[in-house]
Amino acid sequence: MSYKTCLYYSNWSVYQKKHFLQDIPIHLVTNLFYAFIGIDESTGKVRLTDSWADLELPMPDGETRGSINMLAKLKRENPALKVSMSIGGWGTSHLFRAVMSTKSKLENFISSASELCLEHQFDGIDIDWEYPENATESRQLTELLRALRNKLGTSYLITVAAPASRDKINTLEVSEMDKYLSFWNLMCYDFTGTWSAKTGYHSNLFGNNGDNELNCNDVVQAYLAQGVSSARKLILGMPNYGRSFQCDSETIGCSFTGCGAGEEGILPYKSLPIGKEEVDSRMVSAYCYNEGKKTLVVYDNPQTVRIKAMYVKSNNLGGGMWWESCGDDFSNMERCLLNNFVDQLRS
Repeated sequence: MSYKTCLYYSNWSVYQKKHFLQDIPIHLVTNLFYAFIGIDESTGKVRLTDSWADLELPMPDGETRGSINMLAKLKRENPALKVSMSIGGWGTSHLFRAVMSTKSKLENFISSASELCLEHQFDGIDIDWEYPENATESRQLTELLRALRNKLGTSYLITVAAPASRDKINTLEVSEMDKYLSFWNLMCYDFTGTWSAKTGYHSNLFGNNGDNELNCNDVVQAYLAQGVSSARKLILGMPNYGRSFQCDSETIGCSFTGCGAGEEGILPYKSLPIGKEEVDSRMVSAYCYNEGKKTLVVYDNPQTVRIKAMYVKSNNLGGGMWWESCGDDFSNMERCLLNNFVDQLRS
Protein backbone atom coordinates (compact mmCIF):
# COMPACT_ATOMS: atom_id res chain seq x y z
CA MET A 1 0.00 0.00 0.00
CA SER A 2 1.40 3.41 -0.95
CA TYR A 3 1.33 6.40 1.39
CA LYS A 4 1.74 10.10 0.79
CA THR A 5 4.54 12.05 2.45
CA CYS A 6 3.69 15.72 2.04
CA LEU A 7 6.01 18.61 2.79
CA TYR A 8 5.30 22.33 2.77
CA TYR A 9 8.16 24.51 1.53
CA SER A 10 7.95 28.25 2.27
CA ASN A 11 9.38 30.60 -0.34
CA TRP A 12 10.90 32.82 2.36
CA SER A 13 13.11 29.95 3.60
CA VAL A 14 15.87 31.03 1.19
CA TYR A 15 16.60 34.18 3.18
CA GLN A 16 17.40 34.06 6.89
CA LYS A 17 17.17 30.28 7.14
CA LYS A 18 19.25 29.64 3.98
CA HIS A 19 17.08 26.63 3.24
CA PHE A 20 16.75 25.58 -0.40
CA LEU A 21 14.68 22.95 -2.15
CA GLN A 22 17.75 20.87 -2.98
CA ASP A 23 18.37 20.47 0.77
CA ILE A 24 15.32 18.19 0.93
CA PRO A 25 15.77 14.39 0.51
CA ILE A 26 13.27 14.31 -2.35
CA HIS A 27 13.32 10.51 -2.56
CA LEU A 28 11.37 10.51 0.72
CA VAL A 29 8.71 12.96 -0.51
CA THR A 30 5.66 12.22 -2.66
CA ASN A 31 4.06 15.70 -2.58
CA LEU A 32 5.65 19.14 -2.22
CA PHE A 33 3.52 22.19 -1.41
CA TYR A 34 4.97 25.55 -2.42
CA ALA A 35 3.87 28.24 0.05
CA PHE A 36 2.57 30.73 -0.51
CA ILE A 37 0.93 32.05 -3.63
CA GLY A 38 -0.86 35.33 -2.98
CA ILE A 39 -4.13 36.95 -4.05
CA ASP A 40 -4.71 40.43 -5.44
CA GLU A 41 -7.53 41.78 -3.29
CA SER A 42 -8.75 44.24 -5.91
CA THR A 43 -9.04 41.76 -8.81
CA GLY A 44 -9.18 38.32 -7.18
CA LYS A 45 -6.28 37.11 -9.35
CA VAL A 46 -3.59 34.91 -7.81
CA ARG A 47 -0.03 36.23 -7.93
CA LEU A 48 3.47 35.38 -6.84
CA THR A 49 4.33 36.87 -3.46
CA ASP A 50 8.08 37.21 -4.06
CA SER A 51 9.13 37.12 -7.71
CA TRP A 52 12.83 37.36 -6.77
CA ALA A 53 12.77 34.24 -4.59
CA ASP A 54 10.28 32.49 -6.84
CA LEU A 55 11.85 33.08 -10.26
CA GLU A 56 15.13 35.03 -10.12
CA LEU A 57 17.31 34.16 -7.11
CA PRO A 58 20.35 32.09 -8.20
CA MET A 59 20.04 28.61 -6.74
CA PRO A 60 22.99 26.76 -5.16
CA ASP A 61 23.17 24.37 -8.13
CA GLY A 62 24.69 27.22 -10.12
CA GLU A 63 22.35 26.85 -13.08
CA THR A 64 18.77 27.41 -11.88
CA ARG A 65 17.17 30.72 -10.97
CA GLY A 66 14.26 30.87 -8.55
CA SER A 67 12.66 28.25 -6.35
CA ILE A 68 9.74 27.64 -8.72
CA ASN A 69 12.15 26.79 -11.52
CA MET A 70 13.99 24.51 -9.09
CA LEU A 71 10.67 22.75 -8.47
CA ALA A 72 10.39 22.09 -12.20
CA LYS A 73 13.93 20.67 -12.22
CA LEU A 74 13.14 18.39 -9.26
CA LYS A 75 10.06 17.15 -11.11
CA ARG A 76 12.14 16.32 -14.18
CA GLU A 77 14.60 14.40 -12.02
CA ASN A 78 11.84 12.72 -9.96
CA PRO A 79 8.90 12.02 -12.31
CA ALA A 80 6.72 10.61 -9.54
CA LEU A 81 6.96 13.80 -7.45
CA LYS A 82 3.79 15.90 -7.32
CA VAL A 83 4.08 19.65 -6.71
CA SER A 84 1.18 21.88 -5.67
CA MET A 85 1.00 25.62 -5.22
CA SER A 86 -0.47 26.57 -1.86
CA ILE A 87 -2.61 29.70 -1.98
CA GLY A 88 -3.28 31.83 1.09
CA GLY A 89 -1.84 31.05 4.50
CA TRP A 90 -2.23 32.53 7.95
CA GLY A 91 -3.66 36.06 7.97
CA THR A 92 -5.11 35.95 4.45
CA SER A 93 -8.73 35.08 5.15
CA HIS A 94 -9.76 38.62 4.09
CA LEU A 95 -8.32 37.91 0.64
CA PHE A 96 -10.50 34.83 0.20
CA ARG A 97 -13.50 36.84 1.35
CA ALA A 98 -12.63 39.41 -1.32
CA VAL A 99 -12.42 36.71 -4.01
CA MET A 100 -15.86 35.45 -3.08
CA SER A 101 -17.41 38.92 -2.91
CA THR A 102 -18.15 39.11 -6.66
CA LYS A 103 -18.59 36.66 -9.50
CA SER A 104 -15.92 38.40 -11.58
CA LYS A 105 -13.29 38.11 -8.83
CA LEU A 106 -14.02 34.41 -8.42
CA GLU A 107 -13.71 33.93 -12.18
CA ASN A 108 -10.41 35.84 -12.11
CA PHE A 109 -9.16 33.65 -9.28
CA ILE A 110 -10.03 30.40 -11.05
CA SER A 111 -8.61 31.41 -14.44
CA SER A 112 -5.39 32.92 -13.07
CA ALA A 113 -4.78 29.97 -10.73
CA SER A 114 -5.19 27.48 -13.56
CA GLU A 115 -2.93 29.56 -15.83
CA LEU A 116 -0.22 29.73 -13.15
CA CYS A 117 -0.49 25.97 -12.68
CA LEU A 118 0.07 25.40 -16.38
CA GLU A 119 2.83 27.99 -16.74
CA HIS A 120 4.96 26.63 -13.90
CA GLN A 121 4.14 22.93 -14.24
CA PHE A 122 2.32 22.56 -10.92
CA ASP A 123 0.33 19.37 -10.44
CA GLY A 124 -2.31 20.88 -8.23
CA ILE A 125 -3.67 23.68 -6.05
CA ASP A 126 -3.79 23.72 -2.27
CA ILE A 127 -6.23 26.14 -0.63
CA ASP A 128 -5.13 27.47 2.76
CA TRP A 129 -8.06 29.58 3.95
CA GLU A 130 -7.47 30.13 7.67
CA TYR A 131 -10.38 30.03 8.44
CA PRO A 132 -13.99 30.28 7.28
CA GLU A 133 -15.72 31.85 10.29
CA ASN A 134 -19.38 31.13 9.59
CA ALA A 135 -21.80 29.21 7.41
CA THR A 136 -21.64 31.79 4.62
CA GLU A 137 -17.85 31.64 4.34
CA SER A 138 -17.87 27.84 4.56
CA ARG A 139 -20.37 27.70 1.71
CA GLN A 140 -18.10 30.05 -0.25
CA LEU A 141 -15.11 27.77 0.32
CA THR A 142 -17.12 24.85 -1.03
CA GLU A 143 -18.09 26.95 -4.04
CA LEU A 144 -14.43 27.85 -4.62
CA LEU A 145 -13.38 24.20 -4.56
CA ARG A 146 -16.22 23.24 -6.90
CA ALA A 147 -15.21 25.93 -9.37
CA LEU A 148 -11.57 24.83 -9.25
CA ARG A 149 -12.48 21.20 -9.86
CA ASN A 150 -14.75 22.13 -12.75
CA LYS A 151 -11.94 24.18 -14.32
CA LEU A 152 -9.07 21.78 -13.69
CA GLY A 153 -10.83 18.46 -14.19
CA THR A 154 -9.67 15.26 -12.56
CA SER A 155 -6.04 15.35 -13.69
CA TYR A 156 -5.01 17.98 -11.13
CA LEU A 157 -4.79 17.67 -7.37
CA ILE A 158 -7.01 19.90 -5.25
CA THR A 159 -6.32 19.91 -1.52
CA VAL A 160 -6.89 22.04 1.56
CA ALA A 161 -4.94 22.79 4.70
CA ALA A 162 -7.64 21.76 7.16
CA PRO A 163 -8.12 23.09 10.72
CA ALA A 164 -7.93 20.98 13.87
CA SER A 165 -10.17 22.76 16.36
CA ARG A 166 -13.66 21.33 16.72
CA ASP A 167 -15.47 24.64 16.20
CA LYS A 168 -13.61 25.27 12.92
CA ILE A 169 -14.31 21.71 11.71
CA ASN A 170 -17.99 22.01 12.59
CA THR A 171 -18.21 25.22 10.55
CA LEU A 172 -16.97 23.53 7.37
CA GLU A 173 -19.19 21.77 4.84
CA VAL A 174 -16.98 18.71 5.12
CA SER A 175 -19.00 16.20 3.11
CA GLU A 176 -19.59 18.71 0.29
CA MET A 177 -15.94 19.80 0.20
CA ASP A 178 -14.86 16.18 0.10
CA LYS A 179 -16.52 15.72 -3.31
CA TYR A 180 -13.97 18.07 -4.89
CA LEU A 181 -10.85 17.30 -2.88
CA SER A 182 -8.05 14.86 -3.72
CA PHE A 183 -7.10 14.73 -0.03
CA TRP A 184 -7.08 16.75 3.20
CA ASN A 185 -3.92 18.04 4.93
CA LEU A 186 -4.94 18.02 8.60
CA MET A 187 -3.09 20.70 10.57
CA CYS A 188 -2.63 18.61 13.70
CA TYR A 189 -0.34 21.03 15.51
CA ASP A 190 -0.49 24.32 17.42
CA PHE A 191 -2.89 22.75 19.90
CA THR A 192 -1.14 24.92 22.52
CA GLY A 193 1.07 28.01 22.48
CA THR A 194 1.56 31.45 23.97
CA TRP A 195 -2.22 31.96 23.92
CA SER A 196 -2.84 28.96 26.19
CA ALA A 197 -3.76 29.06 29.88
CA LYS A 198 -1.30 26.28 30.79
CA THR A 199 1.65 24.47 29.24
CA GLY A 200 0.68 21.59 27.00
CA TYR A 201 1.73 19.42 24.09
CA HIS A 202 1.03 21.06 20.76
CA SER A 203 0.82 17.95 18.56
CA ASN A 204 -0.12 15.05 20.84
CA LEU A 205 -1.71 12.02 19.25
CA PHE A 206 -4.08 11.15 22.09
CA GLY A 207 -5.79 12.61 25.15
CA ASN A 208 -5.82 15.95 26.92
CA ASN A 209 -2.66 17.85 25.99
CA GLY A 210 -2.36 19.57 29.37
CA ASP A 211 -4.21 22.75 28.42
CA ASN A 212 -7.20 21.47 26.43
CA GLU A 213 -8.74 18.37 24.85
CA LEU A 214 -7.19 18.75 21.39
CA ASN A 215 -5.38 15.72 19.98
CA CYS A 216 -4.67 14.25 16.54
CA ASN A 217 -6.87 11.19 16.90
CA ASP A 218 -9.95 13.25 17.73
CA VAL A 219 -9.28 15.48 14.70
CA VAL A 220 -9.13 12.45 12.41
CA GLN A 221 -12.31 11.00 13.87
CA ALA A 222 -14.11 14.34 13.61
CA TYR A 223 -13.46 14.62 9.86
CA LEU A 224 -14.61 11.06 9.29
CA ALA A 225 -17.75 11.68 11.34
CA GLN A 226 -18.46 14.87 9.37
CA GLY A 227 -18.42 13.07 6.03
CA VAL A 228 -14.93 12.52 4.59
CA SER A 229 -15.56 9.59 2.27
CA SER A 230 -12.43 7.59 3.07
CA ALA A 231 -9.76 7.60 5.77
CA ARG A 232 -7.24 7.34 2.90
CA LYS A 233 -8.06 10.96 2.02
CA LEU A 234 -6.84 12.16 5.43
CA ILE A 235 -3.18 13.15 5.72
CA LEU A 236 -1.90 13.49 9.29
CA GLY A 237 -0.14 16.83 9.72
CA MET A 238 2.90 17.10 12.00
CA PRO A 239 5.17 20.00 13.03
CA ASN A 240 8.83 20.44 12.19
CA TYR A 241 9.08 22.82 15.13
CA GLY A 242 8.56 22.97 18.86
CA ARG A 243 6.61 25.43 20.98
CA SER A 244 8.26 26.73 24.12
CA PHE A 245 7.03 28.04 27.45
CA GLN A 246 8.81 30.05 30.16
CA CYS A 247 8.00 28.19 33.36
CA ASP A 248 9.46 26.91 36.63
CA SER A 249 8.59 23.27 36.02
CA GLU A 250 8.75 20.64 33.28
CA THR A 251 5.30 19.48 34.36
CA ILE A 252 2.78 19.50 31.54
CA GLY A 253 -0.31 21.46 32.50
CA CYS A 254 1.41 24.01 34.73
CA SER A 255 1.29 27.79 34.56
CA PHE A 256 3.82 29.76 32.52
CA THR A 257 4.94 33.36 32.30
CA GLY A 258 6.07 33.79 28.71
CA CYS A 259 6.90 32.18 25.39
CA GLY A 260 10.32 30.88 26.39
CA ALA A 261 12.92 30.53 23.63
CA GLY A 262 12.65 31.16 19.91
CA GLU A 263 10.70 33.65 17.85
CA GLU A 264 7.23 33.87 19.43
CA GLY A 265 8.06 30.66 21.28
CA ILE A 266 8.78 28.66 18.12
CA LEU A 267 11.98 26.63 17.75
CA PRO A 268 12.95 24.60 14.65
CA TYR A 269 13.03 20.89 15.36
CA LYS A 270 16.65 20.64 14.18
CA SER A 271 17.71 22.87 17.10
CA LEU A 272 16.12 20.53 19.66
CA PRO A 273 16.42 19.27 22.29
CA ILE A 274 17.73 22.12 24.44
CA GLY A 275 17.56 19.93 27.54
CA LYS A 276 17.03 16.31 28.42
CA GLU A 277 14.60 14.81 25.92
CA GLU A 278 11.60 12.93 27.26
CA VAL A 279 8.68 11.21 25.53
CA ASP A 280 5.14 10.86 26.83
CA SER A 281 4.31 7.55 25.18
CA ARG A 282 0.70 7.66 26.38
CA MET A 283 -0.21 11.03 24.81
CA VAL A 284 2.57 10.66 22.19
CA SER A 285 4.63 13.83 22.36
CA ALA A 286 8.26 14.67 23.03
CA TYR A 287 9.35 17.45 25.36
CA CYS A 288 12.50 18.82 26.94
CA TYR A 289 13.18 21.21 29.80
CA ASN A 290 16.15 23.54 30.21
CA GLU A 291 16.56 24.21 33.93
CA GLY A 292 18.95 27.10 33.42
CA LYS A 293 16.67 28.92 31.02
CA LYS A 294 13.47 27.76 32.73
CA THR A 295 12.18 26.75 29.30
CA LEU A 296 9.91 23.86 28.39
CA VAL A 297 9.64 22.84 24.72
CA VAL A 298 7.03 20.44 23.28
CA TYR A 299 7.49 18.83 19.86
CA ASP A 300 7.68 15.63 17.81
CA ASN A 301 10.83 13.52 17.77
CA PRO A 302 11.82 10.27 15.95
CA GLN A 303 10.00 8.10 18.49
CA THR A 304 6.72 10.02 18.30
CA VAL A 305 6.65 10.21 14.49
CA ARG A 306 7.23 6.47 14.33
CA ILE A 307 4.23 5.95 16.60
CA LYS A 308 2.25 8.31 14.36
CA ALA A 309 3.33 6.30 11.32
CA MET A 310 1.99 3.16 12.98
CA TYR A 311 -1.23 5.07 13.73
CA VAL A 312 -1.50 6.07 10.05
CA LYS A 313 -1.11 2.44 9.01
CA SER A 314 -3.48 0.97 11.60
CA ASN A 315 -6.19 3.54 10.82
CA ASN A 316 -5.72 3.30 7.04
CA LEU A 317 -4.94 7.01 6.67
CA GLY A 318 -3.36 8.40 3.52
CA GLY A 319 0.02 9.41 4.95
CA GLY A 320 1.77 12.26 6.71
CA MET A 321 2.39 15.98 6.17
CA TRP A 322 4.79 18.51 7.71
CA TRP A 323 4.88 22.25 8.15
CA GLU A 324 7.53 23.20 7.21
CA SER A 325 10.57 21.68 5.49
CA CYS A 326 13.18 24.09 6.88
CA GLY A 327 12.69 22.80 10.43
CA ASP A 328 13.59 19.13 9.91
CA ASP A 329 17.12 17.82 10.43
CA PHE A 330 18.09 16.59 6.98
CA SER A 331 21.78 16.53 7.99
CA ASN A 332 21.16 13.64 10.40
CA MET A 333 18.94 10.88 9.07
CA GLU A 334 18.73 9.24 12.50
CA ARG A 335 17.06 12.39 13.86
CA CYS A 336 15.24 13.34 10.64
CA LEU A 337 11.47 13.19 11.26
CA LEU A 338 10.61 12.58 7.61
CA ASN A 339 13.08 9.72 7.37
CA ASN A 340 11.86 8.06 10.57
CA PHE A 341 8.23 8.33 9.49
CA VAL A 342 8.91 6.83 6.05
CA ASP A 343 11.12 4.09 7.51
CA GLN A 344 8.35 3.08 9.92
CA LEU A 345 5.76 3.06 7.13
CA ARG A 346 7.95 0.66 5.17
CA SER A 347 8.49 -1.72 8.08
